[in-house]
Amino acid sequence: MIRMTSIKSMSHIRPIRFVSLIALTCLVSLFAACDRYDIELYYTGKAYVRVNVDWQTRFGETPTGMTIMLAKDGDSITFTDISNFVDYYDLELEPGTYKMLIFNRTPGEFGSMRFSQMKSFNDAFAYAQQLQRTTDFWDVNVSYLREPEHIGCVVDTFTVLQEMTDGNFRFVLWKDKKEDLRETLTLDEVVDPMTTDLFVRVKIIGYKYMGNIIGNISGLADGFLLSQAWRRTQTGYHLLDNWTSAPAPAESDSVTSVGYISTHINTFGLPRGRELLSQRDSTSNVLSLCFTLIDGTQHVFRYPVGKHIKYRMADENGYFSKTDVTLELDLLLEAPFFTNPEVPNLPYAQPTGTGAFDAEVADWGDEENIDVPF
Repeated sequence: MIRMTSIKSMSHIRPIRFVSLIALTCLVSLFAACDRYDIELYYTGKAYVRVNVDWQTRFGETPTGMTIMLAKDGDSITFTDISNFVDYYDLELEPGTYKMLIFNRTPGEFGSMRFSQMKSFNDAFAYAQQLQRTTDFWDVNVSYLREPEHIGCVVDTFTVLQEMTDGNFRFVLWKDKKEDLRETLTLDEVVDPMTTDLFVRVKIIGYKYMGNIIGNISGLADGFLLSQAWRRTQTGYHLLDNWTSAPAPAESDSVTSVGYISTHINTFGLPRGRELLSQRDSTSNVLSLCFTLIDGTQHVFRYPVGKHIKYRMADENGYFSKTDVTLELDLLLEAPFFTNPEVPNLPYAQPTGTGAFDAEVADWGDEENIDVPF
């Protein structure tokens, strides 16, 4: 029995060994019949491009991520990447002319704005999300623009020449390997902020009667073009809250009670074509203020202020550059622009529920001598 088992096992193994021998013979024959090449490396026909990104000089903060987009030989975006390395970015590019756009974060990470036309370099834009429509009696059915988050952009155009590359795509033998003589095209880019601040300061007469204040301003741009920095021509309202207030002792007395209120908002600024005073009329921007007095009554004041908003340090003689769009904006409702009769003048009020009252005493009239009999 043992011998028979041994014979069966041998007969089972022999065919496998035979097949393996045939396969090995075929492989040897195959390799013997093929030409062999000692391929060591290949040249890509592309150039090295290093983009150094400076976030601090103008933008003022270093993000945790950035988006880089390229359009090659035209307007259509041909390359998009997201990187957590924000100080530099390395590219290998074929010869051609490239338009480059870099901005912090990704489009989906901005909660205050949306992005559109992102397949076109020239037409890509961002615009503000809307807050809930109001039902306040003093501004019914007004939708406010959300204050934009801090966004900065790099916009540049560069050319990769044929001589910057290592030639056409090709394989080379290891023994023919040559030193990589490709140039590295280095681009040093500075990020520009795409938002600015509007500062509002208002002089108040009757300051001591004021309880709280809320307001809004119309006519501010609702977004910007990513590759051009210009603001959009579409406009909207911004809510003005978070006011600070303070009396002005030097100008106050028991009658006038002068004080000041101020606030600031983050915004895209003025719309394209209305950056200069000469391009606006008074109604281009309207400031609305709703005061609640200490007696609970509300009083609304509206001011056409299109001629009173100014970019700090901008040339008002007719020239306005793309870099000026991020200059800070000032709006002052006080001297020298507004006189005392023009600024908000709050009526007399007293706290409700105090039991206080005012007594009026008639004048004595003209002096008169009266004889009193003894």
